Order: sequence, then structure tokens, then C-alpha cells
Amino acid sequence: MRTQRLTIKTVVLALGFSIIPLATSFESAWACSAAPSLPIVKTIWGTSGGPIFTVTPAKTGELPTTIYYAYAVKKVSKDSWEPWAAWVPTQVTSAAESATFTAPMAEENDQVTFSAYAYNNCGSSGQYQVTRKLVTNEKIAMTDLNIAEDLPLSVGTIPTYFFSPMSYEISQTLTSKNPVICDFDESAKVLKLLSAGQCEFTISQNNELLATPNPDLTQIINILPAPKILPEAQKDRPDEINGFQIHVVYVKVKGATPHNYYQSGDLSNWLDLTNAWMKRKLGKEFVFDTYEGSYDVSTMSSKYLPDDLDIKYATGNTAAGRAQALPKLRAEFIEQNGSDLVGKNLLFIVDAQLGKGYCGFASQPGATALTTPGSDKCWYLEFGYLAQNKKLNDASSAIAHELIHNLGVGHPCASKSDLMIGEGCEMSKENLETTLDPQRKEYIGTSKGGANILDFKVWKDGSGSKYPASSGFCYINNPCLVSNGTWTVARADLQIQEKIAGKWKTIQTFKIIKLGTKKYSFNASITPTAKGIHFYREYIPANKKYTAHIGWQFTKTVPY
Repeated sequence: MRTQRLTIKTVVLALGFSIIPLATSFESAWACSAAPSLPIVKTIWGTSGGPIFTVTPAKTGELPTTIYYAYAVKKVSKDSWEPWAAWVPTQVTSAAESATFTAPMAEENDQVTFSAYAYNNCGSSGQYQVTRKLVTNEKIAMTDLNIAEDLPLSVGTIPTYFFSPMSYEISQTLTSKNPVICDFDESAKVLKLLSAGQCEFTISQNNELLATPNPDLTQIINILPAPKILPEAQKDRPDEINGFQIHVVYVKVKGATPHNYYQSGDLSNWLDLTNAWMKRKLGKEFVFDTYEGSYDVSTMSSKYLPDDLDIKYATGNTAAGRAQALPKLRAEFIEQNGSDLVGKNLLFIVDAQLGKGYCGFASQPGATALTTPGSDKCWYLEFGYLAQNKKLNDASSAIAHELIHNLGVGHPCASKSDLMIGEGCEMSKENLETTLDPQRKEYIGTSKGGANILDFKVWKDGSGSKYPASSGFCYINNPCLVSNGTWTVARADLQIQEKIAGKWKTIQTFKIIKLGTKKYSFNASITPTAKGIHFYREYIPANKKYTAHIGWQFTKTVPY
């Protein structure tokens, strides 16, 4: 347990303190052997009004004969303090004696600094000074902390000013309920994270130096264990799970100094925190590729320079131009891996700044995404995990944002705090806590925002009814579109044929659909029943008016 006691000596110097003469009419003739200790200055907020200061003698040492106090006020929008008021003496007749001062609350007053000292015939205690905001108790009430609810163990310590109202230190008592997981270091003014688990602590605004009507706040932060980091590998390792998964590739870009985010554990922390946040908001976690229980991350030293991969200017400032960075990286990794990753999405974590104003990009819908924590605006090492206000660090936010783009969701503009807000929306000027479709009207349970993310089988719990759309792939027991072109004449029914044992066999027939004048379509979707590589073609038999239509052979891979 610790109580913060704030003495601001620099303010004393700035305000030009001078001790008043010590001989006053209140001096007592009793004997003393030493000067008194610093008095106790307590700040009291009532149910209304601003702070009140009480000064009482120290509990140990010589009793003072007199307590003196003075104060100064800082006006709103002014850098300098007003002149100090005259020293006010209070005679001390017992250890229970106190002096009381009510701070001058007014609209033009911003802060008050209050100083007190004790005196007896043997000398002065020296000055004890505090500075307080001139606000009511509601302004200093702790209702919730502006830091993430999940943090990696590697954060190490959290400065205690994160637990102060308005980031303004007052004499709160901070107590850890499980000091094996986390504990407060009074001398360093930090909360030390010691091991993984639930870090639970209380914040009290009632102690020897502070009194308010505000109730104690109990806070729980989930501390995630240090991740196990596999040796660097250039290729996808053998899978330990079946079905859809997201394979992460850490990209070192030519000409850019890498930060070694993979070996430092930061990359794994970002993935952990992405899923921890998704679990809190949605009750679901993304399926990331793993090996021996750890993230299966491939490392790639790209042949491209940052300008070659600049999303915004790759081939011009257009949506199509921006997309060129994704196929470049995907093709480069497939060549390095020796084969395509069948049935997997690729998430590239690019350790470089590729452009200004964005932290990632993804095909929508599609199977490729990238984020750029190597950009200065996308990862702030000094407090990135604490995620003040937003409660989700920017690197993890970008990962979740781009992976949801892969499912087909765009940039809905319904809420300024939404994870998926982006280009084309009016952005908030404040750092709002990040939400996930808070009204459940855009992409959770509905597809108004481009897709319903609950529909897809991309979650650890196995939920969802379909896999994300991916060119050239179909999935067992999932309808797969194989023909949606338009025709100018209604010839006959369309047959989809599969080559089985070297022979073409009709597996399904589709009626033609009239779309308009001389415009027809079949919208043919088949449902595979076995995984593997399948060869198909369109076929319309001949009739009296038309010869047979035999389409080109095409391939669909069914990974699962």
C-alpha cells in the first residue's frame, strides 16, 4: 500500500517564497529541544465546493507554538501565478490544534498552491507545499482508468500518474490485492507488473492527506504472459490445426532499419492483445496460424524499398493503385515459401513507414492484409501498450481493422469511436475509447457495413457458416460460385461438369435467369463434398438452333 505525498519544491522557487519573521504575539514560553517537524497538510473535498486545507502538527517530534500558512492562485489561461497572500498565523495549544483554509473557488481561478510550516522557540520546520486544481469532487472522482484492460507482462511498470484523475496527482492510496501479480513501488511511483494473471488493486481518496466523498475504485487489469518466440523461419511450418487460419509474415523492408519486432516479442504481444480485445468486445478470437503452441510467423526480407510498397502512391493515388502493395508482397512470399498457402489469409506486418496518415491496408474482401507498426504514427513505444483513452494500442487496432476488411467490411461512418471508421468518414478530434460496431447495426449481426462478420468461419470457437471468399478456392459443404457471367441469348440450361477419372461428368444443372433485354445469367454455384483440386467446365448441349457450348477447363482448390 502507498499514499502519494506531493511536495512541489520547484513551485516554491518559482513563486519566490520568503519566510516571515518568526517572532509573533503567539509565541509561547514553553521549553523545546528542537524545531518541530513538517506539519500535516490534508486536502478535503466536500460534497460541494472546492478543496479545503487543514494543517495539524506532526504526530512525532516537538510540538510547535504556531502554524503559519499562505497561498497563491493561478488564473485560467495564464502562465504565471498571482502574488502570494500574507502569512496567516494560528496559535497551537495542543497536538489537536489545526488551521483551516478554504480555497477561493471562482470561474477565473484554475489552481491554488498552499504552503504551511510549523514554528517553536527552537526553530522552523521548513515549508510543506501542495498544489490543487480548483474543481469540485466530481472532477477528481475515479470512475474508470484510461488504460487498456489487457496488458503484456513486458510493459514492466505503469507510472502511477495513470491512476490519477485528470493525470493530476493527489494523495490517493493505491493498494494491490494480489502483490504476487503486481505491486506498487512508492519510491519509483510505479505499479510493477510481476507475473501473468489478474492484477487487481484499489484506489482510495480517503487517507491522512486526502478526504473526499468519492467511493474507492477497484480495477482489474489482465496481465498476459510473455510469449514463446519460435526461431526465425522463412517458410510456413506444418499446421497443427485444420481449416481456415491467418498466417503472419514479419517483413523487413530494403533500405529501412528494422526494429526487430518479432524477436522482441512485440509482434506476438500485438496478436495476443488483438484477440484479447476481440474476446472482450465480441466474445470471439481470430484463428492465427500456430506451431508447437506459438504463433507461426514467417520472416521475409523484402526486395522492395518503402517507396515500392507505398500503399497510397504505388501506381497512382487510386484505390486500384494502392492495392498493388498487397499482391507484390504476396507473390514475393509465395516464391520464398515455395508454394501458395492454400486456405490461409496472409497478414504482413511491415517494419517500415510506407506512407503518411494510415497504419494498414487490406483487400476487401480478400485474403491479404498488411499493417505498418514501423511507422512513427502507428506505434509509440514509450506508452503504446497502455493505450490511454482508446484502451487498445494502435498496432493491435490496425491488425483487427484490416482483418475485418478482409471479411468484406468497409468504413461505416455511424460511430466516431468504431474500430472500422476510416477514409470517407468524419473523424473525431478526440481520442475516444475504441468500440466494435457499438449499436450492432453495421457489421455484427447485419451486413449493412459490407458483411456480417459473424457469418464467417474465421473464429477460434469454430462458429460461422461460411469461409471468406477467396479466388480459386471452394470449401466442403459451402456453396461456391463458378459461373456468373452474362449471356445475350437464352440458349438452354447450363451444366457444370467435373473431370472425374479422366471423363467429364455433369454434377449440376442450372436454369437461365433473365436480367433484362438480351441479358441472361445462370449464377451457378456448386457445393463440393470432398477436398482436393477439382477440374470443372461449363457445358450447354447442342439443340436445333445452337451448337454445343463447351467452356474452358478451370480449377478450384478445396482445402477443407
